[in-house]
Amino acid sequence: MVRPEEEIEVTVISREEVVTFPKIATPVINVLVTYVSMGLPPATVTIPKDQWTLEYEKRVIREDIEARLKREVQTYRV
Repeated sequence: MVRPEEEIEVTVISREEVVTFPKIATPVINVLVTYVSMGLPPATVTIPKDQWTLEYEKRVIREDIEARLKREVQTYRV
């Protein structure tokens, strides 16, 4: 688990704008941010473009990493 005061190094692989239509004829632009960190596989977070700032992106990525680290890992043979 990551302590709140501990910094996490993140490499952003890409930021892509994607248009979705949650309501017909109402486009919403989202920023898909793909990153890698702490030996975890790459992951993507979605941020509405009108809310995107670098500080908000950092917060969303940190929350995503913390949630991913809490997941139960399974190892088995097939």
